[in-house]
Amino acid sequence: MIVRQAKPEDNEKLLEIERTSSQEGSIWFASDRKDFFVKMNHFDDGFMLVAEDEKNGDIIGCVGAGYADYWLEGRKQRGVYMFGLRTNPKYRMRLARWLKAVIQKMGDILENSDVEFGFGSVKVDNINSVKILKHMKFEPTRVLNIYAVPVMRKGKVNGISIDEEPDPQALQSYYNEKIDDHDLVPLDLGQNFFPKLIAEKKIKLIKHNTATAIVWDTLGEFDVKITKLPIALKLFRDFAAFITFLFPFIRIPRLNDPIHSWNVIFLDYKDRKDGKRLVKAIHNLAWKNNITLLNFGEDSELAKVKNVLGILKFTVPFRFALIDRARNKKTLRPVIWPPRI
Repeated sequence: MIVRQAKPEDNEKLLEIERTSSQEGSIWFASDRKDFFVKMNHFDDGFMLVAEDEKNGDIIGCVGAGYADYWLEGRKQRGVYMFGLRTNPKYRMRLARWLKAVIQKMGDILENSDVEFGFGSVKVDNINSVKILKHMKFEPTRVLNIYAVPVMRKGKVNGISIDEEPDPQALQSYYNEKIDDHDLVPLDLGQNFFPKLIAEKKIKLIKHNTATAIVWDTLGEFDVKITKLPIALKLFRDFAAFITFLFPFIRIPRLNDPIHSWNVIFLDYKDRKDGKRLVKAIHNLAWKNNITLLNFGEDSELAKVKNVLGILKFTVPFRFALIDRARNKKTLRPVIWPPRI
């Protein structure tokens, strides 16, 4: 086994591993994309490591890392986000061996970098991934709730403004305003995240009075497919799909089919009525664009976003885990959704 930097020609092998490696838990889902390396484009620097079987050239597993600046503990800090941790299903019994080698290689790279901390995120009920982060010496911390909301056919909302070519720095300013009461606030989205997505027409800034939302169309980059549901939820899904076939007012995701989603990566308001009407307008726009699912995110101890989403939503909690270069234990305030995760 060798550990090396991933190469463009590894793309198809890595995509196949991702397609066959569902994130486990009460709800199982897998990513579906065309370019495994696409997330690297959202960071100004980073790397992707693979463990390769020298005998047959199989990729045993992989993990990526992206560098970015965050507001954390009252100051700007350089951080590295660990993502794309996947194990080839054929090598599940050799997990400890390849992971140990990758951790050693990653440690060598980061030791010569300027990062002050690293972090990752896993579904709370994905026990295997939780164990891996613990094995990597990451300390569990905050939980970010992702609210998956099926798109509903809603009426038109007056007074809505939609900017499909917003100023990247204007978008960054909404995040900068959150540093007084949030942690893990990304500080460099205006330089190396928003400009690329705006150029691809994948970012919208939507406003209604005191409410503001930033919406990211993830088509082709991070389509998710649900691969397994608990019995009760599967029965509900099947029943809802039958009802909506007769009366099409809501889109219900199919099992094992890629789901075209919009991520509402930022949502804030002063007047709750404005927040609800803005969410209604996003549904209306999503319906017209054949979107199936809207994803919202919020720290589990907060409820500002949750309170304007309505009843029909499914909560998927993700645990953040951090490791500090100085080995100090970090105590975080509520986290904002860092949209690169």
